[in-house]
Amino acid sequence: METLGIEPLMVVGALGGGILGAAMGALPAITLWGAVLMITGLAGLVGNDPAMVWNIGFNPLFGAHMVYAGGAAAAAYAWSRGVIDTGLDILKPLSGFGRPDVLLVGGVFGVVGMLLERLGTGIGIPTDNVALSVVITGWLARLLFDGQWRSNRKKESANEDENWWPNGKELGFLVVLGGGVGLASAVAAVKMGDILIPFGLALLFLLYLQMGFNGAPWHHIVIISGLAALRGNGSINAIIWAVVLGILVAIIASCINKLWISQTNSYIDPPVTSIAIGTSLIIALSSAKLL
Repeated sequence: METLGIEPLMVVGALGGGILGAAMGALPAITLWGAVLMITGLAGLVGNDPAMVWNIGFNPLFGAHMVYAGGAAAAAYAWSRGVIDTGLDILKPLSGFGRPDVLLVGGVFGVVGMLLERLGTGIGIPTDNVALSVVITGWLARLLFDGQWRSNRKKESANEDENWWPNGKELGFLVVLGGGVGLASAVAAVKMGDILIPFGLALLFLLYLQMGFNGAPWHHIVIISGLAALRGNGSINAIIWAVVLGILVAIIASCINKLWISQTNSYIDPPVTSIAIGTSLIIALSSAKLL
């Protein structure tokens, strides 16, 4: 256990973090994480201490693999028990229902999320293991609490001409959004020497979506394009790859949203999934000396 960096104190803390995520609601929790990441990024630039950055931004009070994962799983569980109308409602603070079982489910998934991240990092899975952990706990919650998702998806596919690939107008939008945000993020990351500050700002944008404004999230584009630019030391080649990857993860997230979310009652985050995929692509490109 120690070789994987699993500390007993963190296990206990992750239980509390998952409970907190359920109490707050998954989406408010990850949005507030954005503010923490901006502070963490500034601290990292000043202190140049990776351990400090991890301990501030990814502890049980803030880390998405504990707090967000716990909140999303608790929402699926709450729906399965008739507490809320849909398990996709990750905006709703679940503490208002006075159900200790809902909060405890969040706590359990907070622990699972932390263990998965530590395991993935410890054995060297080539991806963003925080993101991968969130995806895995999302699927685990679906399998446990949303048992009819498969049949519901089959009914939709049978009744409709389901098309998971974006149409022409939507594809054009994703290309422009991914390319534009990717370009800005790449240059910003190179100039600052950091990606957490832009990523945190992008997460704070989710506040507007929570207030009912119509818009598309772009935090997944920011972090992947910024990471690509930093990995390539800000070269022209790296900036080009950053733009290409920004477009790619924008399209991936859109496709996953159609494939994994429609007609379900459990939320498996499409942007976070695209972050895990995009990070693996960056590692592969770097290993192949293309970045």
